Amino acid sequence: MALLNNLYIHVIDEQYTCAIDSTSHPVEKGLDITDTIQSRPKELSLSGKITDAGNMKATDIITKIEKLMKKGSLIKFHGRRKLSNMQIQSFSHSHPYTNSGGCDFDMTLKKVRIAKSAYKAKNKKSGKSGDKTATTPKKSTIKVGSVVVFNGGNVYVSSTAAKVAAKRNKSTCKVTEINSNKHPYHLISTDGGKVDGWVDKSNIKTKSNTTTQAKTSKGTKQIENGDKKAVYHTVKKGNTVYTLVSKNYKSLGKSVQWIVKNNPKCFSKKNDPTTLIVGSKLLMGYKD
Repeated sequence: MALLNNLYIHVIDEQYTCAIDSTSHPVEKGLDITDTIQSRPKELSLSGKITDAGNMKATDIITKIEKLMKKGSLIKFHGRRKLSNMQIQSFSHSHPYTNSGGCDFDMTLKKVRIAKSAYKAKNKKSGKSGDKTATTPKKSTIKVGSVVVFNGGNVYVSSTAAKVAAKRNKSTCKVTEINSNKHPYHLISTDGGKVDGWVDKSNIKTKSNTTTQAKTSKGTKQIENGDKKAVYHTVKKGNTVYTLVSKNYKSLGKSVQWIVKNNPKCFSKKNDPTTLIVGSKLLMGYKD
């Protein structure tokens, strides 16, 4: 018995072929000189019988062998010879009356040579061999629509202004315009910080991407992002903006106008605080 990828087959004969291809050129006298030799893939020709083996029927073994051949699967053969990385090139079988339920077969296996890439990635040296190259984290890019932190300082009426229009405290802002002038970023506060103008690049930083959420009272959610916590309220039937800002969230110090301006999608009519949408999430302000 022999094993073909763990399938039992009864091999009667194994014929192993190992050959080369050579090229030669003639000389003035004598025999040709062989100057190039290339090995051919090794071949193994098998003949034998397939019968029921253990719990596996002969018909199942035949089917599995045919599938291995069609898929070009790599074969391990363990008989008189042990070979690996072989492929089934041909498989023929006959069903004489002397082999009930099984078959007589002929099969050819050919060695597959798996080529390795000649390219090798070069490792950057870091002082010691074997050290892994450190990866530099990608820098956050600021673009129109980005939320940034204004560190506090000068605000200008234009990107080329020489005089300071106002001085504002630290505030979370949205970038609305960018150019390449002296004060390249136009910011508008999203936390009521009164920043609305052009600022210097050195005066802003990107907000932290780390966000943690924690439920507080029913219908209220706090989201920590950067230096402050945004407080949200899920609108219920009967809620009014005035009641929310003057009672429930009075400590946040926001006005009805601020709520309307910073939650445009929470109202069915633009700038109308009486058209709150039930189920929407209102940004009520920020906690330090």
